[in-house]
Amino acid sequence: MKLDFLPPHALNDGAEHHYCLRCHGEPVEWRTTGGRRHCVCPACGHTADRALVLDPAVRWWTDADGEYWHETAGVFVHDVRGRLLFFDRTAFPFGLTIPAGHVECGEHPGEAAARELREETGIAGERLEHLARVPVPGDGCRRGADAHLWHVYRTADAVDTGLAVHLGPEGTSAVWLTPDEALHHPVPVTYAVRRLLDAYRGAPVSSRATG
Repeated sequence: MKLDFLPPHALNDGAEHHYCLRCHGEPVEWRTTGGRRHCVCPACGHTADRALVLDPAVRWWTDADGEYWHETAGVFVHDVRGRLLFFDRTAFPFGLTIPAGHVECGEHPGEAAARELREETGIAGERLEHLARVPVPGDGCRRGADAHLWHVYRTADAVDTGLAVHLGPEGTSAVWLTPDEALHHPVPVTYAVRRLLDAYRGAPVSSRATG
């Protein structure tokens, strides 16, 4: 997505903006219906799964072609059987995902990964290993970006699957699946996670850990 329809002040006024993707009106109203997050534009009445959000607290930029990018950190939580923790998203993009979220300004990606793991699953205190840094064009989110730079981590040690998983508001139905089971699950994995599974299985593991 390109930001060429925005008023000039929106890019540098330090405020948070929420724009309708149909009429470009501001602001939109976020609601949850039937367990799914969506937005409604008061100006044109359009209901959508996503809007354009400019948030000064989140790392974002535009590239040389004007494409709007976000920076994201995600964690593959694995058990002794080689299974990974997934959950069904309640916000766009819908589908099976791993614990992940946007990196905040002034935050190290490893810190963001640990924070998202705690907020989305209740799992805290795990050491994390860095796997890969993966640009994923075509990875859309509810905040309007269609491209994300992912920092991929995994838990340094196998997690006990008896550990209680307390999902946050953006997730339901936690499941433990092998990568192959996830790729063939009735609920499809998100586009980004499909790409990141290749990084999980193929990238060398860094000796650096953060926790």
